[in-house]
Amino acid sequence: MSQHEEDRLHTFIWKAMQFMLPDDAVAWSNENRQCGPREGFRRKQRGCVPGVPDMVVNWKGRPLYIEIKTPKGTVSKVQRDMHKRLKAAGAAVAICRSLEDVVYFLETHDVPLKGAVMA
Repeated sequence: MSQHEEDRLHTFIWKAMQFMLPDDAVAWSNENRQCGPREGFRRKQRGCVPGVPDMVVNWKGRPLYIEIKTPKGTVSKVQRDMHKRLKAAGAAVAICRSLEDVVYFLETHDVPLKGAVMA
């Protein structure tokens, strides 16, 4: 999998979400890219945790975690372990490989999306 391909998908989904999320939803994107041991050490010192999903939508007090992967992208062991921990804590987590996957995940958690998204 090309990192650039995943970056493009991530950006595309993020931009679409800005139009479709309800006004009372709070969303953000996490930057998890590895930047070498020095930056990894700094991030760890600041409390950054590996494996955290790429995006979070907080709606009505419930965090919905979205891991973005290309159709051929794989989920690492660290990511799988974090997803398991989040689910055990009661959070919803999805691996989404397209905008349609994100829309489906949000709709199944009763997030009222604005209008229709043309993908």
